[in-house]
Amino acid sequence: MNDISNYLVMKNNYILVDFENVQNIDLNSIKGKNFYIKIFVGTNQTKIPIELVLKSQDLGGQVEWIQINGSGKNALDFHITFVLGRLTQKDSDAFFHIISKDTGFDPLIAYLKSQKIFCKRSEDISLITQSQGLVWDETMSLEDTYTMIINKLSLIDKNCRPKAEETLKNYIKSQLGLKQLAPIVNDIYQKLLSSKKIYFNQVKKIEYIL
Repeated sequence: MNDISNYLVMKNNYILVDFENVQNIDLNSIKGKNFYIKIFVGTNQTKIPIELVLKSQDLGGQVEWIQINGSGKNALDFHITFVLGRLTQKDSDAFFHIISKDTGFDPLIAYLKSQKIFCKRSEDISLITQSQGLVWDETMSLEDTYTMIINKLSLIDKNCRPKAEETLKNYIKSQLGLKQLAPIVNDIYQKLLSSKKIYFNQVKKIEYIL
């Protein structure tokens, strides 16, 4: 395992799923990784796919089912909020993800961002698990963002990596989900140069040391 992988493993990812709102949950890519998933089930939800239950059993302590107490408007949301609060106190450096289509979580997420706590809402859990939990957000530090880009580049065949400054910057931009170039893109590019992860060969093409 290289230094980048060691760094990623250190960061825990807590994924809180609003199962009343999102039932399509892919657990295939989290085994042995730093993901801890809590699935919140409504009081009146009695039908859960057996395949999902069996898969969650294989993952042991990585998955926890939480059936809420009581019913009513936003009852499940309040349970998620309470557990999220306890988790941020326990592990404030972790990445927190809410899986829900409910935009009512967004003001809470904005507040957590203002407190320098990484939290993001998604509607598809696979977007998180397939990217190893690192979904970029403007509150992420330069070091975390740099690490994320290094990890993504390392997964690309060396012959297929961007070979010019412009194409590399556009790649970074796309991985961060930006619509246009922003200062963070140049910051990452300069850090790649200064850390000697990239350099220009004799024909002015970018080479990688990853």
